[in-house]
Amino acid sequence: VIGTAPHAPRPSWLPTNGTGQANVEPNCWSISLENWVRFVHECMATATWSSLAETKGERNVNMYDINVHFIKPWTSGTGCSIACLMDNNQGSVDLMVSHAWAGSVVESLASIKTITNMYLLPNDTLIFFDAMCMYQAEDGALGGLSITEQLDMDPFITIINQKPNHGMFIIHTTISEVYERLWCVHEMDEAIEANIQIYGAFDPASWNDKALKSIVTGFSTVSAECTGEDHK
Repeated sequence: VIGTAPHAPRPSWLPTNGTGQANVEPNCWSISLENWVRFVHECMATATWSSLAETKGERNVNMYDINVHFIKPWTSGTGCSIACLMDNNQGSVDLMVSHAWAGSVVESLASIKTITNMYLLPNDTLIFFDAMCMYQAEDGALGGLSITEQLDMDPFITIINQKPNHGMFIIHTTISEVYERLWCVHEMDEAIEANIQIYGAFDPASWNDKALKSIVTGFSTVSAECTGEDHK
């Protein structure tokens, strides 16, 4: 469920133009760890976030909420993803992130910070995180691409097959199991085929051993679903 909230003012530091999604190769649809964290913190600092947190509970604010209230309005008309606006010279992806859009943003933020600290990754490590690295506005803006056009370019497979230096991290949150999503199952399958390193990532404060084990025993990927029949 997407929460309702007042309009979020666009950050003055976020550029209003950039290279354009259509002008960047899919293997370079990347955002640095530092910019990913900065963007999420910017969202969290708004009255919009506070309203969502009050209505839904802060841990229940998900990436669908972020897309509707922040990503789409802040990128609309630019033809650029958040990643493209924050870095006008994007480089090849170093790390693939797989996640469920219905997953907790708070827990995802903690997961990204845990990845950075546990694996001693530099803040400028370039990751692919689809919500921020693909153009979401669907407005036909010059230089932009529709979601369908972007998916037709196979960014997930392209990035996985180029074997990112740091492999693929799969974010697990307590409010939505990542393997309920067929896209995430597909990404895992491609990563196994490409023989890249695969790691689980989670917010240590939100999980215990029993809950983590339930991921393995409590869900079958056969039941995974996908939004839109055409995406299957």
